[in-house]
Amino acid sequence: MAVVETLGLISSTMDALIDFVINDEVLSKDFEKYLEINNFNIERQTELNECLIEYILDEKTQDTIRVLGYFSQKNPSCNQKIINSFKRSFKSVFRINKILKNAYQATCLANEKDFELIPLVKMTNLRQIGLYDYIKARMVEIDNVFYLLEIFDCFGQFREYGANVETVKCLIKYPESQTMYNDEKLKELQNSTKLFNKKFIEIFNCDEIVTSNTLADIFLEDFNSLIEDGVNNISKEKYETELEYKYFEIDNGKEEDFIKNATGGFSISDKPYDIGFFADEASGLYIIPFLGTFNEILKQNSLNTIENAKECIEYFITSDKVSPNLLIKKEKEFKNFIPLINNVFDKNFKDIREIISTFKEDWTIQNKFSPTMVLYNSKTFEKLIGIQNEAAKETKNIGRNELCPCGSGKKYKNCCLKD
Repeated sequence: MAVVETLGLISSTMDALIDFVINDEVLSKDFEKYLEINNFNIERQTELNECLIEYILDEKTQDTIRVLGYFSQKNPSCNQKIINSFKRSFKSVFRINKILKNAYQATCLANEKDFELIPLVKMTNLRQIGLYDYIKARMVEIDNVFYLLEIFDCFGQFREYGANVETVKCLIKYPESQTMYNDEKLKELQNSTKLFNKKFIEIFNCDEIVTSNTLADIFLEDFNSLIEDGVNNISKEKYETELEYKYFEIDNGKEEDFIKNATGGFSISDKPYDIGFFADEASGLYIIPFLGTFNEILKQNSLNTIENAKECIEYFITSDKVSPNLLIKKEKEFKNFIPLINNVFDKNFKDIREIISTFKEDWTIQNKFSPTMVLYNSKTFEKLIGIQNEAAKETKNIGRNELCPCGSGKKYKNCCLKD
């Protein structure tokens, strides 16, 4: 398919998707709910467009059907090839290495791979993007040609810190982006996953540990020593504690506090909750809030004895951050697993394969690794952690009104001094 023809198909398909969401009674209401649930503060048309595109390309409806899948069902004559490409698209940050007549040569910070990226608009409309700048954009591949579906932000060449922060955010949302189109990175993650799982099971003699959020940071420190320093004598009894099982939404703080939250640990939450560590043979170590609560609900076989039990089950079944291998394990452990799921979703699933094909479709499309494994193997995240550590060392003698060494661009008194 010629590039010009593909550009036209991409644009027309995207226009059709946007019109469909706006005019379809189910999706228009669902999109309003999506904005409400995520507390988006829309002040400009560009912000609304970004939310709308992200909703179309990434999200599921309240009925847990992916928006792109719903569109395909309702429009069987649509170009399925373009729709399937959209399903594999992802956001990341790209460093511009060369500006061509109709494309950019750029490095994707997520997977450390170089691409030639063709934007949907003429290059003359993108004159504000210069050599060595960083762009936050969504990339899609069709017939081995790579396109920029949307450019959301541009960072000057000296704003590497901000570009790295956005890269890590994107990696957490799209962990599969680290290995896409990069076989070397795929092998690296596969090897790390084998190492993590082998060590976890050797030391703890199990593939799952549940503890409190206040002890989770200690567990991660110990496990890191186990991997990096060859420590091989950690007792899982160290992380045993009395837990109160209940489910609630965790406040992740303001977006500008992202790095502080990402590196500050689980204990910064003002509410105690349980956290599970699950060593998934296929995709690595998962850190899963409320895994103990989920187990307790299955054990009690009731939705009435634990606070927000229904919402907890909905999260574990529908979230892309929960591996289907965990659900397969729970179905083997608890005979009541499928009847309980049917009760929550008002369905009639016969086996675990039906549940996975319904709620975990993305896992069948591309390689998936846990966010923990992805960040562990990310040079960008390693840089951010290094900057945070150096900033901590430098703050001892810094003046209140000097620029904060963390690279935020704020004065020290308005940034890290507060912590």
